[in-house]
Amino acid sequence: MWRRAPFLSRWARLGLAALLVGGCAAKPDPFAQQVQRINEISIAGEELFSRGELKRASRNFSRALTMSRSVDYPEGTAQQLNNLGAVALEEGDYPKARDHFTQAYNLNQDRQQFAAASINQANLATVAVKQGNPAAASQHLLTAQDAARQSGSPPALGRVYLQWASFYLDQDDPAPAQDFLTRAQPLATTPELKGALCHHRGRLHLARGDTGQALEMFTQALTTDRSILNRAAMAADLFYLGEAYQIRGDLAQAWDNYVRAFDVYAGLGEKARLSRCLQRLQEVNRQGRLGHSLERFEKRAQPGSSW
Repeated sequence: MWRRAPFLSRWARLGLAALLVGGCAAKPDPFAQQVQRINEISIAGEELFSRGELKRASRNFSRALTMSRSVDYPEGTAQQLNNLGAVALEEGDYPKARDHFTQAYNLNQDRQQFAAASINQANLATVAVKQGNPAAASQHLLTAQDAARQSGSPPALGRVYLQWASFYLDQDDPAPAQDFLTRAQPLATTPELKGALCHHRGRLHLARGDTGQALEMFTQALTTDRSILNRAAMAADLFYLGEAYQIRGDLAQAWDNYVRAFDVYAGLGEKARLSRCLQRLQEVNRQGRLGHSLERFEKRAQPGSSW
């Protein structure tokens, strides 16, 4: 599942408005004020996470977790456990990520927060894929799907269908991927989901050898993902645009898109994906006899390097 970062959990914020609306009397509600502060810290952590500043994001999420536990705010506790799991997953600490996601899932499931529980299970599926266990990933996605249906939230179910599609595309099995994309289409009502839908349609067209349609879909995905500044998704869109152009033999365009993907991934600190981009840059530079210097890319992809 190469497209996106793990899902951060924003569902706890849905209860924040109700808490604040109830505070219209003369005296402010101290609990609602604390919840608001927790959510502010968490939102700041999400912004840091989206920029690849994982250590700083982790500090925000840890602080919000401690605060949530100290005021008996279980929705916030589950949210921050999920967010800390997302950080651990990005850092490659899969046992820690699995532990955090599982704790978050148990809290959400016990309290019948099914939409959030679905996100936790989707993230556990990503952990399983990263660990090379597609059978376990499939089981987690089934559980995520059940939770999303229980939630009654169309976007929650659409999100799981899109992850199913990504799962099958990763397994080089386009037929079920097509089925899940068809199911996801009417449920993909948010910009995040619309971008993911276009992206995975692009991957499906690429798997079937239709590079023209793939380019159209990845371009649509990039436009949508840029509108919400989803950096990880933008980088993946650009990478796959490069791949589509490379397959078509348009190596100058492939180079341009791989460079753009490289720079976004560099801003996110994504070392593994930098290496993959560098490999593609080397290929198209050689195949097209483009004569571009690779020095800055090679330096940036080295461990411990910076801009």
